[in-house]
Amino acid sequence: MKNNIEKYILFCKTEEDLPIFMQYWWLDNVAWKWNWNVIIVEKWWYIKAIFPYCKTKRFNIFKWLSSPKLTQFLWPYIKYPKWQKYSTRLSYEKKILNEIIKQIPKYDYFDQSFSSDITNWLPFYWKWYKQTTRYSYVIDDISIENLEKDFETDIRRRRRKANKCGVRVLESKDIKKFYELNKKTFIRQNIKIPYNFEFVNKLYNACLKNNSCKIYFAKDSDDNIIAGNLLVYDKNTVYYLMWGIDPNKKDLGGMDVVQFESIKFALKNNKKFDFEGSMIENIERYFRSFGSIQKSYFRISKINSKLYLTLKYLSDLFKSV
Repeated sequence: MKNNIEKYILFCKTEEDLPIFMQYWWLDNVAWKWNWNVIIVEKWWYIKAIFPYCKTKRFNIFKWLSSPKLTQFLWPYIKYPKWQKYSTRLSYEKKILNEIIKQIPKYDYFDQSFSSDITNWLPFYWKWYKQTTRYSYVIDDISIENLEKDFETDIRRRRRKANKCGVRVLESKDIKKFYELNKKTFIRQNIKIPYNFEFVNKLYNACLKNNSCKIYFAKDSDDNIIAGNLLVYDKNTVYYLMWGIDPNKKDLGGMDVVQFESIKFALKNNKKFDFEGSMIENIERYFRSFGSIQKSYFRISKINSKLYLTLKYLSDLFKSV
């Protein structure tokens, strides 16, 4: 008799449309094996739905169910029967999501972001979960020839400037140089980087093994790396996972030409390009300036611990003072 993780590994190997953030090898590398698990809804050995989650502890007291680092979404992935009417599909969704909710293990705090593919969170609402709407930006269904027409003027101007200054884009596998560049972005904002090199290196090599990542660097005329990003991708989507820029040379337009090359890579391979979104105003504006389409997604949460609820209230109160 196989356990849920063993069943899930087989499911991942046969389900072509499963997003990268839900692949077993991804979860193995962003969370320790004993810290992630999966809920499975099945009938007669046929898997109807899956819902992976990560178990963590805060302050060695509170049990959290949340997404691991660098994992934008974890959500109930449902295999719908073909040819369902819309009303039948909603009924099926309700049944499946209720079965998933019943299997969620005990926790003090639940916090997961669902993909924009999930538009119905009512079964969670009826079980007293809360929802916050968040936004990502996606480029899809456009030709490379028409891509630049939707760019805002500033993006086109900075790309022209970059070309005149001799900035060029190249592909690389130097994850160490990329990490150092990424680290500069956090240092510039006086924020502690939330992961170490060993974590990023391990994940990157797992993605390389599964042909699911790419690094682009922008170099100036003196061969200095001035910007870069790390993309991860699955069958359908390229995700803008991480980035970095040299703060002393951010005016050369290096990030803009890197983004353009990244989006072209996605479109050439018939994939969407997902910026992964941001609720920070200036970052949101930058993503939007590439002509991307706003997509909403749900962040679902619930607090079961009165102690944790009290501490969170006090913490939020302190931040607002």
